[in-house]
Amino acid sequence: MAQHEQQRFINRLANEKSSYLQQHAHNPVNWYPWSREAFEKSRTENKPIFLSIGYSTCHWCHVMEHESFENNEIAKILNDHFIAIKVDREERPDVDRVYMTYFQATQGGGGWPLSVWLTPQLQPFFAGTYFPPSSDRRYNRPGFKEILLNLNEAWSTKSNDIIDKSKDAIEKLTKAIEKQAASIETDPDLPSNTSVQTCFAYFANDFDDDNGGFGTHPKFPQPVNFNFLLTHAALNHQANGKVDTSQLAIEITKMTLKKMSLGGINDQIGKGFHRYSTDDRWHVPHFEKMLYDQGQLAVSLADTYAITKDELIGQTLRDLISYVERDLRHSKHGGFYCAEDADSLSKKNDKQKKEGAFYVWNYDEIYKILPEKHADIFCYYYQCEKTGNVDPMQDPHDELKDQNVLITNGDLQSAVEKFKLENINQAREILTKCHEVLLAYRNENRPRPHRDEKFLASWNGLMISGLARAACVLQEPKYTRLAEQTIAFIRTHLFDLSSKRLLRACYIDHSTNQIEYTESKVNGFLDDYAYVVQACIDLYEANFDEDLLIFAYELQQQQDEHFWDSTKNRYLSTDGKDSSIILNLSDDHDGAEPSPNGIAALNLLRLGHYFDDTSFDNRLRLLFKSYARQLNKLPMTMPSLIRCFEIYSQGMNEIIIQSSNNEDAQRIIQYIQTLFIPNVTVIHLNKTNHKLLQYNRQLTAFINEITEETKIFLCRNFQCQLPVTAFEEFKKKLDPLILIYQ
Repeated sequence: MAQHEQQRFINRLANEKSSYLQQHAHNPVNWYPWSREAFEKSRTENKPIFLSIGYSTCHWCHVMEHESFENNEIAKILNDHFIAIKVDREERPDVDRVYMTYFQATQGGGGWPLSVWLTPQLQPFFAGTYFPPSSDRRYNRPGFKEILLNLNEAWSTKSNDIIDKSKDAIEKLTKAIEKQAASIETDPDLPSNTSVQTCFAYFANDFDDDNGGFGTHPKFPQPVNFNFLLTHAALNHQANGKVDTSQLAIEITKMTLKKMSLGGINDQIGKGFHRYSTDDRWHVPHFEKMLYDQGQLAVSLADTYAITKDELIGQTLRDLISYVERDLRHSKHGGFYCAEDADSLSKKNDKQKKEGAFYVWNYDEIYKILPEKHADIFCYYYQCEKTGNVDPMQDPHDELKDQNVLITNGDLQSAVEKFKLENINQAREILTKCHEVLLAYRNENRPRPHRDEKFLASWNGLMISGLARAACVLQEPKYTRLAEQTIAFIRTHLFDLSSKRLLRACYIDHSTNQIEYTESKVNGFLDDYAYVVQACIDLYEANFDEDLLIFAYELQQQQDEHFWDSTKNRYLSTDGKDSSIILNLSDDHDGAEPSPNGIAALNLLRLGHYFDDTSFDNRLRLLFKSYARQLNKLPMTMPSLIRCFEIYSQGMNEIIIQSSNNEDAQRIIQYIQTLFIPNVTVIHLNKTNHKLLQYNRQLTAFINEITEETKIFLCRNFQCQLPVTAFEEFKKKLDPLILIYQ
């Protein structure tokens, strides 16, 4: 490790592409990236490994770096007695998954930074999350320095015992995982239909009637729950179920999204959603903004708008996309960056970053920036107070003292009456002007939060799906173009032409503005494949480019080849080719991101209908059976998969439009796109649109005699009714599938 004259250190992380690793490149800790060099040094010197896993927008990762990894005394202990390895969990989710699983199995809970001590054989023997530098009674946490000294003493005196126990722990964990993974041989049946009702009842009971969302604080957006609820509402309607059930599912989703839209979790000035709310009413968030949240919430907002036509929902969707396009997109290449940090400097010459500094407002500051009457109206509408509006209980470090996090109940009429305005339009115009002035002030006078300028295939896939659904329900061609540019980015920069494999990540070199990669390119994981396949199907339904379906089909075949576990009948998270990954696990439960197995199931279902490929249906049934016991007992932990199962049980419908009259076809397509029918696939055939015929021979019956006359076939598993030619007649036939919101 080199040390500059000004006590400036440089370690190996300076050569890495990940901004999280580069953030630690000047720590006095002699960090290694996850690499063979580090493993071999650990074995050669018989030193245990200290593994620290986090990500660049992680608040407590920053805290631990400042307190411990920048501390020379602690760094010396680490350098003398351990091999220190840093991992970006977004770049290497496979590494994170192994050691987080160990931590959760041995201690429960979870979170980042993840701190794990490993034997030279990469087997864990102790783990935790954030540790203060010394023992801290406030948090009831042991000190990092004391832990390092104690573990070094233990390793020096009984390393053989530690190695044996770590081997035993991994063996037990492996057996527990094997036991939990019920295979087709032990549970040959599909899940029961009651599992769907159980899942709905759970969310209905857990719903917060006052504030929206589920449970109490902290509250997370949980778009996978909305996807399930809206699908259940639509399919319950088709099955002539109770009207109250469908209405309740819609109301839960709509109310939650509207409360979030009006709350502090939504950046009221710059738009886009923060990670989660620390309180019940969506007021004080954890301020980081993640691309995966924006992509998933765009889908939920679009589907909710398709059903309700609620203008606040529609505007929130437009605002979200405007934020992502403005602040997370690379203008030249078209890909989307990962995230923006929660922490930033309040002013340009400040030394200490604070959480939320970029987003919060001091009362007096607002009055200095805005005309007094406008400031009066703004502060009234957004509940700003002279002493700040943040409960001290939500601000343990006094970072938000005297600050206001903007939140509103959306009641413009009360502002009209209080300030004797002409009408609601005038109030809206004043607030719009305030937004513009404050946004410009914020951008010009406050240092922006750090942006993680890493491109992930999986998260870009989620954003494409959000853009595609927004393009459909809002009939906005611009969103289609943004999605097309993003899938082109993936196909150009995150797809290896030689191996025909997706790649996990790429980066931007700001000196050349060119895309670059890590020294050893990391192949895509299961979530990369599942989310990109889903993105291709969703975008096809927006622009009907058959090449997208064919690319999705090819990726699905790769996914089946590299990730399918035929002993457990489910997809594994990695392809098993990296010997440093000591456990090959499957992603089962939905979390901040949807379960890749759940998304893969829906991809199999949809592709099976587009390509008439029975192998997809066979694999889907195996997947359902593999998870049958879990879905029957705890369906609420897997809403993505139970949603797919409900669609499968209800049955799929196909709409085939046979037309060379583009105007007629577009009228029909646009009508379908604005609806929410989760169990429909749409195929448009004309004299030049034939590529699907190479894969789906069923379609030849529809294309033999295409004329200028438009024919529309409404089918169920390709058993079709007689075609109709009139648009109004088609609408009548489609009516039973359409959920009507009242």
